[in-house]
Amino acid sequence: MNAHDEIQDLLEGYVDETLDRATYKRVEAHLAGCAECRAILDEVAPVDLSGLAGGAVDERALRRSVRRAMWRTVTNTALMLVSLWIVGWLISAAVIQPLVVNRGDRAVIATRATFDMAMMVNEGAITTDWDVTSGPASRTNTAHLALQVGAGAKELGEVGSRIGITRFGDPLGGWFWPYVTGNNTGTPGEYRLSELGSGTVATVAAHFNEPISMARAQELADSTEYDVRVVWAGFPTSQREDLDETPFSGFGYGVLGYPTCLEPGMVDESHFGGTSASGGYGIGIAPASITNALAEVRRVVGTLTANPWLIERVIDQNASDVERLEQTAAHLAQADPGVVTLVVTGPTTELVEFLAETEVEYPVVLAVDFYNWSDFVCGR
Repeated sequence: MNAHDEIQDLLEGYVDETLDRATYKRVEAHLAGCAECRAILDEVAPVDLSGLAGGAVDERALRRSVRRAMWRTVTNTALMLVSLWIVGWLISAAVIQPLVVNRGDRAVIATRATFDMAMMVNEGAITTDWDVTSGPASRTNTAHLALQVGAGAKELGEVGSRIGITRFGDPLGGWFWPYVTGNNTGTPGEYRLSELGSGTVATVAAHFNEPISMARAQELADSTEYDVRVVWAGFPTSQREDLDETPFSGFGYGVLGYPTCLEPGMVDESHFGGTSASGGYGIGIAPASITNALAEVRRVVGTLTANPWLIERVIDQNASDVERLEQTAAHLAQADPGVVTLVVTGPTTELVEFLAETEVEYPVVLAVDFYNWSDFVCGR
């Protein structure tokens, strides 16, 4: 670098008076004999008001200096805001999310609970999509629910939970439960299906007055005699005579259930990983089985009893329900707690025959669709 270029690099320090005395004098001496550097100096120098007193004002130079000062102010402000945003993001990602929001794996547990509970209390529901949003000091989970109808699905809406430093913005007050059965007329299944005739498919909640055994439920699920598929199994939360005293009695007659199968692609592991709050947790998908559905219900109820804060913060229930949940966990721990609901989907003509030959006491049509049937439901 020659002396001329070096001086040009020092001009900003010369204007800001940040140079040492010797360097300042060297720049000043160069400027005395260099018109090019003096012209550059005019571009970086602040507004010169010395000529105002004598009335000799270069209006164009003054405007240029003012614009330059304003641009510097805007640029510096923008840089400061960007810097503050980066610092805030780093603090959130490295400290607030992992150490505060997710203390004791709370964010991970809330994520799993939001996914599981939506299907637990909505007969026949599955989660078709999932959103995880991490704010500066919070984590919001949103599950998109659908009801299986033949080989397709009927959208039910969204459920969500928020876990954070404060309660502000928590989706409490009923948003968590878009209850499926409550949105239907409750018309007995055989009558509704017989009106539809062939060429349609339906999803029916088959309720048993007395619980059937796990073996019998699995036999119905595996049967090839009728062209139908069992997509959801519900289990009583206590003995039949005690249903009114059990948790969630307002959500499905004291029944908690789970899909008997989920396509592995429905729940990508990235939904539970990839953010500073989750720690990379995944969710396992069990093969089609009534036994596996019961195992999932047991796991979710166990998570609730082990984390009482979930009941109020995520599940929107009263914390006093912990004791009743423990009673539910004890009931479900039986080797064969029985099955009281099977949600079945398939062609209406096949469903009529299926319901007539089984022990179903009160089938309820949940959804109907046209020409939407395939053998590829639940892996079959």
